Formats: sequence, structure tokens, C-alpha cells
Amino acid sequence: MTAADFSGPEFTDESALIAAPIEIKVSFWLWVSEAVLTVAGALLIALVGAAIPWVTGASGDDAVSVVAPLIAIAVVLIAFAVFRFVAAVYMLRGRTWARNALTILGVIGLFGTALDYSANVAVGIAHSLVALVALVLMFLPASNAYFRAPHPYRTRSRG
Repeated sequence: MTAADFSGPEFTDESALIAAPIEIKVSFWLWVSEAVLTVAGALLIALVGAAIPWVTGASGDDAVSVVAPLIAIAVVLIAFAVFRFVAAVYMLRGRTWARNALTILGVIGLFGTALDYSANVAVGIAHSLVALVALVLMFLPASNAYFRAPHPYRTRSRG
């Protein structure tokens, strides 16, 4: 192999945002925007859940039974958003496990947008387009070459 065969920030001392092809960079920013929007949506769910007892005047067990599921949903959404962000960072650095994880989350998310369509058509279409474009960009020829290129974590000897 020649020096030109080695790519990625580990070999070139460039940041991942410079070393990655444009398709991966755009996909990275789309995944980051999805994660940020998911956190914003989760916080909105938590705030609505916290406001329900105040608006309805519920207290005690009634308030807990209304608020707890919404807070739990918000926490799970935030956890998925954090994982999506971490996977996007590793995808930017050429890790195939991150691309696979984002693919699984993206496909599940595309099925989940049916809920967005019932609540707000514009938000559902936006989420679908962002996820679909991010997924497609991860599998274009330049992206595939980036993931197949030798990286230090693949070439290290085990022993």
C-alpha cells in the first residue's frame, strides 16, 4: 500500500471534518441536527408533561400518573439523541459500526415519522427528508470508499 491509500484523520493529522469526503460531512451535520431537534422535542414533551398538573389542577398520584410517562419518554428520546450524536462523530471518523447504527436508527426513525405526520405534516416531512438524505449520503460511492479505506484501528496488530 502506498501512503495515498491511507485516509482518515488518524493518518493525515487532519481533523475528521477535513479528512472526510463531503458526503460524510453533510451526513454528519444532518445527524447532528436530528439529534439537536430530538433533544428540543424531548424537552418540549417534558415541559408539557410538567405543565399538565398545573393546568388541570391534578395533584398527588393523579399528577404522577400523567407526568411520569411523559418524562420517561423525554429521557429515552434524549438518550437516543446522545447516542445518535456519538455515532455521528464516529461515523465521521470512518467507523463502520457507527454507520450501521445510524442506518438502523434512521430506518426505525423513518417508520416512526408516521406519528409526526399525524401531529404535524410539515415536521414529519422534514424529519423524513433529513433522515433519508443522511442515510443515502452514507452509502454513496465516495462514502463507501472512505469506510473501506485502511484506518489505524483496522490495521493494528492484535496481540
